[in-house]
Amino acid sequence: MQNIEIKTALDDRAKVEAILETMSAEKHWTRAQCDTFFEVPSGWLKLREVEGAEAELISYRRSTDDSGPRSSDYDVAPLENAEKWKSLIGRVLPKRGVVEKERTLWIWKNTRIHLDSVHGLGEFLELETVVRDITPEEARAETDEVIDTLELDRSSFLSVPYLELMRENG
Repeated sequence: MQNIEIKTALDDRAKVEAILETMSAEKHWTRAQCDTFFEVPSGWLKLREVEGAEAELISYRRSTDDSGPRSSDYDVAPLENAEKWKSLIGRVLPKRGVVEKERTLWIWKNTRIHLDSVHGLGEFLELETVVRDITPEEARAETDEVIDTLELDRSSFLSVPYLELMRENG
């Protein structure tokens, strides 16, 4: 699968939520998430545990040279028994680290808007416009529309996952 995405620090969550309501985005849920990352030769591999939902194994590749909007290719597989899978994968792939967060998911058209409170890092916003039933160009245009509507500063977009930000911040 593919999406067009950005990540940025979130300075004023209340303002963003008010704009999301104005644009008729739908608030779906707020849940705790724990992502365990594993060392892989390219891209990222994480096992995501979600409060009140099934665990997932997620692999993805995207550029870290560009902070976006940029394309990300990913696959998601639902998992039963996350602990067993962490143990199994951990026997052959070293663990890179763990990211804990509380995520609120909003959806507008094809765009997932994540408002994240990341343990040890702070508040962030992620946009992921899914390229499904639309072209990559239409997804890019939709992402741009959300960026402009939410008044996001493109110069503050981040190019790396939360795990890398945690490593950079010590």
